[in-house]
Amino acid sequence: MCEFGASGNIATIENAFIETCNSLGYGYEAKFNFPTVEDFGKLLEDNGFIIDRIYDYDRPTTLKDGEQGLVNWMKQFFASELEMMPKHIQAMLFERVEELTRDTLWNGAEWVADYRRLRTIAHM
Repeated sequence: MCEFGASGNIATIENAFIETCNSLGYGYEAKFNFPTVEDFGKLLEDNGFIIDRIYDYDRPTTLKDGEQGLVNWMKQFFASELEMMPKHIQAMLFERVEELTRDTLWNGAEWVADYRRLRTIAHM
């Protein structure tokens, strides 16, 4: 059995990050690989696995630290991109990403990331 990010995982966050980076003059291309059920299933079968079960699902995940949750998450997962930006640009980026995602990911008390998971059980 294995489980990891599925197609569409963190799409709201990553799309807002991409849009904001581009608007600030910093190029960013998606660096995460979140496969579809079909693509990962084919990879397993092409490598001799027999799939017992494979599926994806939404797993909304509350980010720690309340109002600071999304910024802290970005600092962790986009650290290499952020280190190339001056602090004042980072602050602008954080503010804009929060604006772009607030209607979807902010529940009034905490940020809830749009995690999606892919789970499979397979054997040889």
